[in-house]
Amino acid sequence: MPATPSELTSLDFFEIKESIKSYLRTRDEFSDYDFEGSAASYLIDILAYNTFYTSFNANMSMNEAFLESATVRDNIVRIAKQLGYTPRSIKASKACVRMAVQTALVPGGQSYPDSVTIKKGDVFISSNTNDTFTYCLLKDTTVTVDQNTGIANFSKVIIHQGNLLKFTYTVDDTKKQQYVIPAESVDTEILTVSVKPSEQSVEVDEYSLSTNVVDLTSTSRNYFLEETEDLRYKVIFGDGVLGRKLIDNEFIILEYVSTAGTEANGCTKFAFIGQAIDSSGRAIPPSSMSLATIDSSQDGTERESALAVKFRAPRQFSTQSRAVTEDDYAYIVSTLYPQAAAVTAYGGEKLNPPIYGKVYIAVRSKSGVNLNTTTKVRIKNQLLKYSMASIEPVIVDPRIFYITPKVYPFYNGNETSRSANELGTEILKSIDQFNGQNREGRFNNRLEKSKFNSMVDASDDAISGTSTQLTMGQNLDQFTFGNVFTQCLDYGNPITNPSDLGGNDAGDGNCPPKYSSVKSGKFYATGYTENLADLLADGSTAGGGTASSDASDAIYASGNRTTEVLVPVNIRDDGKGSLLLVTTRNEKEVILNNSIGTVDYQNGVVCVGPLDVADTSDGTQRIPVVVYPDSDSITIPPGVDPTIFNPEVYPIDFVTNPTTVPSFDPNNFGGWNYGGTPINIISYPIDAFEYPEVESCF
Repeated sequence: MPATPSELTSLDFFEIKESIKSYLRTRDEFSDYDFEGSAASYLIDILAYNTFYTSFNANMSMNEAFLESATVRDNIVRIAKQLGYTPRSIKASKACVRMAVQTALVPGGQSYPDSVTIKKGDVFISSNTNDTFTYCLLKDTTVTVDQNTGIANFSKVIIHQGNLLKFTYTVDDTKKQQYVIPAESVDTEILTVSVKPSEQSVEVDEYSLSTNVVDLTSTSRNYFLEETEDLRYKVIFGDGVLGRKLIDNEFIILEYVSTAGTEANGCTKFAFIGQAIDSSGRAIPPSSMSLATIDSSQDGTERESALAVKFRAPRQFSTQSRAVTEDDYAYIVSTLYPQAAAVTAYGGEKLNPPIYGKVYIAVRSKSGVNLNTTTKVRIKNQLLKYSMASIEPVIVDPRIFYITPKVYPFYNGNETSRSANELGTEILKSIDQFNGQNREGRFNNRLEKSKFNSMVDASDDAISGTSTQLTMGQNLDQFTFGNVFTQCLDYGNPITNPSDLGGNDAGDGNCPPKYSSVKSGKFYATGYTENLADLLADGSTAGGGTASSDASDAIYASGNRTTEVLVPVNIRDDGKGSLLLVTTRNEKEVILNNSIGTVDYQNGVVCVGPLDVADTSDGTQRIPVVVYPDSDSITIPPGVDPTIFNPEVYPIDFVTNPTTVPSFDPNNFGGWNYGGTPINIISYPIDAFEYPEVESCF
């Protein structure tokens, strides 16, 4: 029996060619197949190439048939559709403006028009560092005119970046029609689908997007969306069972916005290019309008990536439109509230003390502002349709962990053209990207210092290694000025115990500890007065602690003097589990109160109070409290939103500056300066981590 090729699984051209030659060696008909210049050698090359391409295509085709191994977006979308998943489209950047329109008196009368209407369509233009963009109004907006002044005030006008376009279809039962939106960059969240009995009819039915077929009937005015080839979306109507079926000759109107997505974020100044008409039909010129920006353009996002589709599609399928597990609740809320930057859910049994029968969902909005009560109630009511009957969902604000990295990258200056500042700027860009990506995956997870350092090392090939020091911060925010309060902050991670770093040199409690692992920002306290004439004989303060023998350093507790002043103070730990209230006089620390709270180093809990705060350095009712964790890995507890806050970068050229990073000194969170101003350094911590909310439409 003739021999046959034995290597049938190879995808390498030369191995295939050698397999064919091995087979020919068993035959007597050919003798020149091993000679590269022979005709038989060329025929073997052709056979090997054909086999190679056929094997490669078969392998790739098989890979593209599975969601996990597929790489082509159209194939990924097609498989995700089988799981009932529709990829998220690009999202238009939106802004909010206010306008005051001065109208003219109605001809022949002494009154002003009743109202002013801004017509929908392209109405504003604006520019940022990328380009100039057009912003549109989705619907006609009408306000009444003040008859005393003739002014029509448009208080909050929300506009979206892009061109408002229209495309129509006429239903034809004789054809197999597909209603495709003829543009790639379409924001499907603001798509409007309408149906009229005929093109000439004035009767219009507006259809809404269906995401759940449970409530659909044969007359429901709903449509479905699917992504097709070339990044376009297709509108699908009901079949008479799940949603109303269209009738022959009905007229479909698709109104959509074609947008630039993230490129248009950051526009702040807008110019009116639209059409404004008063109730008497007169056009109002732009010179009669004053315009102010409430919210600059924001929230523009790119379409969902293929990688994100592969991640989210099976997770949506696993929920099956019901909320049972924590992941179910988190996914459904992220769908119900697209403005969420991150969502995490955790059962009440994980709390201390545990609360059974409730699941808590922490939602962090993309704007950084906490959700208002109305939005929380709306999300909860929508979520009740999915949740189990005995489980009550509770929408809460996430606790924020402000993680501040102090980064010391070591680089070879001879291997890069960048200066230290340019290298630091590049690293900051990498950190910002690291902070913004995969927000959901960082919930109930860990922030690994090794992974962070690897990201920094990848910023430039000249970086040979990175040393990073991390601190965690939260705000004291449960107080009002002038009232006594107590608040505990749970960091969910062990805090470095200063006694492990040297502790108190004397060990007798009469001098400040050598180190501290808990420090607060500066604020102002009452109850302490300064009088240079009456220093206590032993040099101690009336409130406890120690003071210098110099009279200019004296600080007295409330009750010793009738005139009180605001004293700038900080809080730190004493290395023994107690918090101290301290101030600085003549560059020396003075302890005002040696028992202002406690620290649980093992469990990572800092309790401050009882304390009376008179004022803060930035005027907000928030005081930052920073701790030094006792591990290179930071655990993210349930309901916590981690964010990297004000990173500091100190590039070190180890060729010209052969130095090493000193061990971390928790008594000096300000860090060190290696001959030059560090990148993005702040006096830390001074002000609260977040600032007061401003007027916003979103």
